[in-house]
Amino acid sequence: MDALSLWALGLGGLSLLAYGVWRGVFVEPKRLVVERRWLTVAQLPSALDGLTVALLADLHLLPSGWCVEIAERAVLLANETSPNLVLLGGDLVHWCGAVPHLIPVLRRLRSRYGVFAVLGNHDHHCPWRWRHPAPWGGKPLSVAEWRQVLAQANVRLLANEAIPLTINGATLWLVGVDDAYTGRANLVQAMAGVPDGAFALLLSHSPDIVDAPLVHRVAVVFCGHTHGGQIVLPLLGPILAPCRRKRERAQGVRRINGTWLVVSRGISAGIPFRFRCPPEVTIVTLKTAG
Repeated sequence: MDALSLWALGLGGLSLLAYGVWRGVFVEPKRLVVERRWLTVAQLPSALDGLTVALLADLHLLPSGWCVEIAERAVLLANETSPNLVLLGGDLVHWCGAVPHLIPVLRRLRSRYGVFAVLGNHDHHCPWRWRHPAPWGGKPLSVAEWRQVLAQANVRLLANEAIPLTINGATLWLVGVDDAYTGRANLVQAMAGVPDGAFALLLSHSPDIVDAPLVHRVAVVFCGHTHGGQIVLPLLGPILAPCRRKRERAQGVRRINGTWLVVSRGISAGIPFRFRCPPEVTIVTLKTAG
């Protein structure tokens, strides 16, 4: 290969790299899409046939106000679907100093039977698997303080607990666990009051909650945390997904041991870069087997 051919090959490679960086930084993180999923659930009561759930995960609002605009767009897209339930899958903020920006965003959410949330690692001020809050980004909030904050936005926090909802005369148990990524989830405690055989949905920040022994008692698990892997390459799959079994759990819908797993790619991310992995608002409609 002569020098001119090598030069042309190198220039082509640099052009592709520049395009990838431009798309990953300036295009794809803003390309918010609505992902609609229809799940056939054998144990779904007939009165709940057609129940629609909007899942919003990983808003990652910053104290500066960064990510507020796309979070507001996500709320509008969710509201347009007139969901029966809205579930917030954690990492509502990147640092707790962003809470003043969060409340007005969440207040705009509309749902017939309520808006419910769990906490993620960043909501605990823990950027990775840290058990202790980072010393920057504002004052960390306790679970009790988060409960008060979210109540201001008409959002019910579920922290290792479950509540029964009566919908069309049927009872649906909504279970929520604290952040599994930093070891705060306790599904045994959360399921303690749920009767055997009851129809239940589980909200968790991390999809790795599906490894918990009691997860077989819930019909569907809703979660986020992974950002879909952020960079998804042909053959290699998701690259930056902080979970086990990335190909199975980084994004989308899977059936695991009889339980549906729904993983959102999220709305924002701590690292504002995405490639072949756009942010999403997830709309799930539950259908009876008949």
